[in-house]
This record gives sequence, structure tokens and C-alpha cells, in this order.
Amino acid sequence: MNKKCLLRKKLLLFIVLVPSIVVGQNYNSAAVINLSLDSCLAMAKRNSYDLKIAEQLTIKAQSEKKAIFSKYFPTVSANAGYMYMFENIKVFKDIDPMLPTFDLGGTSIPLPIPVDLNALADMLRSSIVQYWKPIEIGMKGAYMAGVTLQQPLFAGGRIVAGNKMAKTGTEMAKENHKLKQAETLVDAQKTYWLYVSVREKVKLAKSYEKLLTELEKMLTDVSDVEMINRNELMKVQVQHNQVKAQVSQAESGLELSRMALCRIIGVNYGTKINPTDTVAQVTENYILPPDDAVYSRPEYKLMQKQIMLKEGEVKLARGEYLPTLGLGATFGYMGGMKIMNQTQDPMNVSNVMVMLSVPITSWWEGSKKIKSAKTDKMISELQMQKNMQLLELDIKQATFNAINSYQQVKNAEFALEQAKENLRISTDRYMVELETITNLITAQSMWQTAYSDLIDARIDYRIKEVEYQKAIGELE
Repeated sequence: MNKKCLLRKKLLLFIVLVPSIVVGQNYNSAAVINLSLDSCLAMAKRNSYDLKIAEQLTIKAQSEKKAIFSKYFPTVSANAGYMYMFENIKVFKDIDPMLPTFDLGGTSIPLPIPVDLNALADMLRSSIVQYWKPIEIGMKGAYMAGVTLQQPLFAGGRIVAGNKMAKTGTEMAKENHKLKQAETLVDAQKTYWLYVSVREKVKLAKSYEKLLTELEKMLTDVSDVEMINRNELMKVQVQHNQVKAQVSQAESGLELSRMALCRIIGVNYGTKINPTDTVAQVTENYILPPDDAVYSRPEYKLMQKQIMLKEGEVKLARGEYLPTLGLGATFGYMGGMKIMNQTQDPMNVSNVMVMLSVPITSWWEGSKKIKSAKTDKMISELQMQKNMQLLELDIKQATFNAINSYQQVKNAEFALEQAKENLRISTDRYMVELETITNLITAQSMWQTAYSDLIDARIDYRIKEVEYQKAIGELE
């Protein structure tokens, strides 16, 4: 057997082994975690900051709901005060204006000695005014303590409206959590499949590089003894250099996609990841969105709740200018007072009061604020109609993308079969010296490109599939 025939057989062996090398090659690393798609999604949900924020917003909304619900119940407060007044309060300083004048006319009492009653009354009045001392009330050390209860009976409907708005707020927080969860799952799957895709391409590029390395070595040995044209060796070297550049780019992309996946699942950037779900055959799903798909989306439910909030704001604005009725009760004591330097016993100052407040001059301002709140509600309704159309368009686009992506997988599979057949024919022709090595390398490159396109098509289908599930509101 001559050396040319041996060269062709070795080359044929390398070319035949390329597909098996691509399928069987694995990365070996001491620090590798095996990661399935389900595990990736579970870790992404646990690590997502958006989900953690959404959970805290849900807790906040529930707390606010409970806080507003307490408005239905009476408020009880304890009150205490202490007073030190430097000067005593003097009551009735001048009693003269407060005493009546006496005019008894010509009335007289038949006595042994006649008495003038008017003169006697004037003398009595003058004596009272002369010797009168004002009543002094001392507040040096007075105190008051008690318990007050307040119960709103009617607050213009604001308490009821506030509680309904708080309930709507908790429902919006839950829908927002669903939306963030769906977005997290989509991002996690995209990142996972991107890493799988780049990893497969690195395997493919390295296998091809290995083939060209061996081929270049063989052709170099043959070229040294002038068994082939040196131009063929140079063509292989050029192709080899191009593939080396592709491998370098692919490895950089692999490292970046690995770090992105590490961020998604919440592990250290130095962690190596071995995906257990690889690019496998895809099967077409029954892709036909339900008629009510738009109503299943969290975005639609959030818009609905937003309009309900705006309705509540209208009621709150109206309630600001309606009468309010409240009940108050106080049980307390007041002590520490002195009247005419005599310490008084603590006095019970308990009372019950009903208070009605009716706005009179605020009707103009109120009518404008109510109109403004109604306008906000109308804006929300118009935005919902606009966004509904966008959501329906998004569903249709996601449906078309999924269908077209599946068709691209079929086209890529067919192209790969053609590339395999072309490579087989070129290999057979090369063995009987009817094909140049340049054409054989070209056929091998076409097979590599077709295989890479199939990887992209399958990965793209996985991504379009999950985007479709999110678009119809079925991504849980």
C-alpha cells in the first residue's frame, strides 16, 4: 500500500469519527455541578431578586390591608396631664355689678320702731361689696387623667373605600409576583439553553480543530517528501487558523454564558456547570392559543386591578367632602385644684359626645378633585384598551415564532442530512482520487456549519416555546 492511499485512509478515519467525537466529548473539571433544567428553574426562583422584592411587596400590601381594616374599630387612648399655674385664678373680683339693687318702694314693717327697708337693703349691699373677697382657684399642681374612646360612625364612605383598595392592592401584589416569576423562568431557560448551545458549539469546533491538526501534521509529513502539492497543505493551514480563531471566540462565549448562568442560579462565578439536559430531538407541540389567553396573563389582571384602584380614589375624593359623624367618650378625673386654699377632692370629668361635621364652603374644590379622580380612571381604562391590543399582538407573534421555529428545526435537520451525504460522496471520491483535499475540507466545513445551525434551531425552538407559554399565561 503506497503512502498516498494510507494518507487517504487515515483522513477518512478522522472524518468518520468527527460526529462521534462531537457527541461523546465531555468537559472534565474537578469543580463541576450537574444541572438539569428543572433544578436550574428551582434555583433561579430561589435566587431571583425580582421575586424576593415581589414577595416583600406582597407582605407590605397585606400589612397595609390589615392596618386599614382597623379603621372599622374604635380607637382607645389614655391621656394624662399636669399643670402648674403661677398665679391663682380669681373669680368674681368685683361683686358690685353682680348684686342687684333693692327698691322696696314705700313698704314698711309695722314694728314698735319704724324701719326703712330700702336703707337697710342698701346697707347690706354696701357691706357685702366692702368685705367681699374674690374666689381664688389654685392650679399649682393640677392634674387630669383619663381614657378616651373614639368611634367613627360615618366618614363619607372613605373607610369602606380604603379597605376595598387595600384588598385590591394585595391582589395586585400577588399578580405582580406571578409576573415576576414568569419573567424569571423565561430568563432562566434562555440562559440555560444558551449555555447548552455554546457548549455544544465549542465541542464541535474543538473536534474540527483536532481533525485539522491531525490532517495538517499528516500533510506536512507527506509534503516533506514531496508526495503532494504544497498548496494543498497551505489551504489546510489557512482553514486550521480560521478554526482556531472560532474556537477561541466560542470558548470566550462559553465562559460568559457560564457566568451568566451562575448569576441566574445564585452560585459563585467560579463554579463549573455540566448541563444534564442537552440539545435533543424536539417534538412539535399543539400550538394554538385559547381564545381567552389574554385574560390569563398577569398583565391583564394588573390593569384590571389598577382601574379598581382608580374607582376607589374617586370614592375617597368624594368622601372628603361628605358629612362625617363620630362618637366619643371619655372617662377621667381631674384633681390637684385648690379653692380658697382648700384642696378639692378629684372630680369626675367623664363625658359622651357625638360630633357631626358638614363641609360648607369646600364644594367647589371638592367637585374639581372628584373630576380629576374620574379623569384618572378614564385614562387607566384607555391605557387598558391600548395594552389589550398589544397583549393580543404579543400572543399572535409568540405563536407564529413558535411555529416558524419548529419549521426551522425541520429545515436544519434536512440540511444536516444533505451535508452528511455530501461529505460521504466527497470522501468516497477523494479515496479514488476524484476529489481534491480542498473540496473535502469544504464538505467537512459544510457539515460542521449544518450541525451548528441545527443546534441553534433546536435551542431557538426551546426558547420560543417557553416564550409562547408565557404569552398565553400558562408558564408556572
